[in-house]
Amino acid sequence: MRRHIGSGPPIRSSKSQRGASAVEFALVLPILLVILLGIIDFGLYFYNDLQLTHAARDAARYLSVGNTDGAQETLAEAEDRLVSTSPPRVTITPGSQGEAGTVTVQATYRFITPLPAFVGVGSTVGIDASAVMRRE
Repeated sequence: MRRHIGSGPPIRSSKSQRGASAVEFALVLPILLVILLGIIDFGLYFYNDLQLTHAARDAARYLSVGNTDGAQETLAEAEDRLVSTSPPRVTITPGSQGEAGTVTVQATYRFITPLPAFVGVGSTVGIDASAVMRRE
């Protein structure tokens, strides 16, 4: 065994430490993968939620000026941008002059990884978005 200069514990050779980093990596890797997969899945969920919320708001804005075709087009474009969701169910209630028009969009997000099922969230989560604007 080699000794430190001065007093202190002996320094062990690198041969006895050879597998330590592999064992540490094997212990830390599952935790890192769980964190990474959680970030990906919940990031995609919030992305889809944001897309549907913006689409509902933009469609309600079109309804407020009486442009129903523009509202339908906006919702169709938003559907093309969704990731891992069911086709959204859209309810459009155009209000008459001076009344509120409502756009409601509902979809189901399917998680890409099985991680949320292990946590207890389930493999799917509903996304609901709605917007109300008064018709001018």
